[in-house]
Amino acid sequence: MIRRFRSHLRPVRATLTAGLGASAVAAVMQWVGPWPLKFIFDSVIGRKPLPSWLVWLPSNRGDRLLALVAAMLLVAVVLAAADYLSTRLVATAGQRVIFAIRGQLFRHIVAQGAGFHQRRQVGDLLARLGGDIQAIQSAMVTAVPTLVRNVLTLGGMVTIMLIVDWHYALLALTLVPLLLWTTRHYLARIKSIQRRARRADGQASSVAQEVLTSMTVVQAFGAEDIEAIRYAAATEQALEENRRAIVAQSEFTPLTTLAMTASTVLVLFFGVRAVTTGQLTAGDVLVYMAYLRGMYSPVRQLSKLAGVVGRAHAAAERVVEILDTNEEVPERPRARRLDRARGAIELTDVTFSYPGGCRVLAGVNLEIPAGSRQALVGLTGSGKSTLLRLVPRFLDPTEGVLRLDGLDVADLSVADLRRQVAFVPQEPYLFRASVWENILYGSPDGDRELAVTAARAAGLHEVIESFPAGYDTSLAERGSTLSGGQRQCVALARAMARNAPVLLLDEPTVGLDAELDAVVLGALDLVAEGRTTVTVSHQLLGLRRADQIAVLSGGRIVEVGTHEELLATRHLYWRLDQLQQGDSESATRDRRVNRRPRQLVKGDS
Repeated sequence: MIRRFRSHLRPVRATLTAGLGASAVAAVMQWVGPWPLKFIFDSVIGRKPLPSWLVWLPSNRGDRLLALVAAMLLVAVVLAAADYLSTRLVATAGQRVIFAIRGQLFRHIVAQGAGFHQRRQVGDLLARLGGDIQAIQSAMVTAVPTLVRNVLTLGGMVTIMLIVDWHYALLALTLVPLLLWTTRHYLARIKSIQRRARRADGQASSVAQEVLTSMTVVQAFGAEDIEAIRYAAATEQALEENRRAIVAQSEFTPLTTLAMTASTVLVLFFGVRAVTTGQLTAGDVLVYMAYLRGMYSPVRQLSKLAGVVGRAHAAAERVVEILDTNEEVPERPRARRLDRARGAIELTDVTFSYPGGCRVLAGVNLEIPAGSRQALVGLTGSGKSTLLRLVPRFLDPTEGVLRLDGLDVADLSVADLRRQVAFVPQEPYLFRASVWENILYGSPDGDRELAVTAARAAGLHEVIESFPAGYDTSLAERGSTLSGGQRQCVALARAMARNAPVLLLDEPTVGLDAELDAVVLGALDLVAEGRTTVTVSHQLLGLRRADQIAVLSGGRIVEVGTHEELLATRHLYWRLDQLQQGDSESATRDRRVNRRPRQLVKGDS
C-alpha cells in the first residue's frame, strides 16, 4: 500500500526523513539509558574497575556518581527532545500526505462518468473520503514513528544483549518466535475484521446520507421510526465487526505481556544465580532487566498498534479500490481543442443502452442548425433526457456518432466540449453560498456585478431582487430556502453567465405557477437568443416558438416539424396536445366550480 502512495511522499521526504531520524536518535538513547545505572552499581557502589573507554571519569566516587547521574539526565533530555521532534515532524509530513491523498481521491471521484455515480452509493464514497482517510492518517501520524522507534529499539537492545552475554540473550529471547507467530496471526485476523468493519461503516453512511437528503419524503410519510430501524440495522453489522476487532486486540495484548513477563522471570532467576556465583555483576543483571523492560514497552506498543495498522490497511484497500476504478469519460490522446463552437449539432444513427440494461435510444438521426431552437417531446421514458446528456458527454452513445460543428464530440477535449454547453437540469442544484455566487458557479473570475449583468440579460433581475437580501441572499444546502421557481430563475441566470453557444434545458418550467411560468418563458427567450437551444419539456405550450420539434417514442424519433406542422399530422404530438388542452379546460372548470360556494357564503352573510 505504501508503494501506491509513494508519489505523495516525495514532497515531504526531507521532513519525514528528519522525523524518522529523530525516532532513531530516541532509540539510541534507549539503548544507552541503562548503562550509567550499571556503572553506578558496579563502579560506585561496587569495586569493579571502569572499562578502559571510561577511564576519563573522575576517580573520586562522589564525583563519579555525579558524572554518571548527569549522564542519565542528559540521556533523558535528548530522548525527550528526539520524541518531540519525531512526533512533530512525522505528524506534519503525515498530514500533508493525507491532504494530498484525499485531494487525489476526490478529484478521481468527480472525474468519473455518469455510470460510476449511478452505481455507487454517495454515503459509501463519503465514508471513503472521511473515515477511511482518517484511518490512514492515524496510522501515518501515530503508527509510523512508533513502529520505527520501537523496531530500532528492539533490534539495538537484542544486539547489545548478544554482545554482552549471548547465553542470557538467548535465554531472554526464548519466547520471541512464539511472539512473532502470535503477532502475525493476530495482525491477519484483525486486518480481515477491520476490512469488513470499514465496508459496514460505508453501508451505514449510505443509509444516513439517503435519509438525510430525503427528509421531506421521510417526514411526509411518517417513516422516521422505520428509517431509524433501518439505520440501526446497518450500523449493527459495523458494531459487531468492531467488537470482534476489540476482542482480538484484547486477546493479543495479554499474550504479548505474558510472553515478555515469562522472559523477564527467566532472566531474573538465572541472572541472580549467576551474580551469586560471580559469573555476572549486579550491574550486568540490571542492564539485562532494563533492556527486558525496554523491550516490554515497545512490544506492548506494537501489539496495540495492531488494531490501528489493521484498520489503516483495510481503509487503504478501500481507497485504492476507488483509485483503481477508471470510468472517466475517455479522452483520446490527441484530442482536438475547440475555442468557441457555432453550435450545430448532428446525431447519426445514435443508439444508447445502459450496461446490463435496456436500450434507451435506437438509431436516432437529428440535425440541429447552429443558433436554432430545438425541442424534444414524448412520453415519459422515451429517451429525451438521455439524448440531452449525450451532447456534453455525460453519457456516450453505444453506437453512432454525435457531432458538434461537424466534429465528432469523442474527438474533442472534454473540458473544451463542456465549455461550449450551459446545462439547466430539471432540478437545478444550488450550493450553500450567496445568490450571486451561485449564478457565477463555474466562472471563478467573475464578480457580483457580472452576476447582476447576467440576471438582467436573462430578464430575472426583478425576481432576484425580490429575495430577502437580493443577490446577497445566503442559500441553504441545495437552495432549500428558495421555492422551486426561484431556484429555476437562479439556474437560468447561471446559464446566461456561462455565455456558452449551446444551451440544454431539461423541463425548465415544470412545477411552476402561471405567473412564474410566464417569467421563466420570457427569460428563456432572452437566454436562447443567438444560441443553439435544446429543450426537453412535457408542456407543449412553451414550445410553440421552437424552430423544430422532435417527438420521441420508444427511443426513436417518430415525428419532426414545427408546432403547426405536427398538429396537422394528427399523430402522437397532436394527441399529446389534445390531452394537455383537455387538462387545461378541466382545470378552468374546476376553478369556476370552486368559486361558486365562496360567492354563496358571502351572499348569505
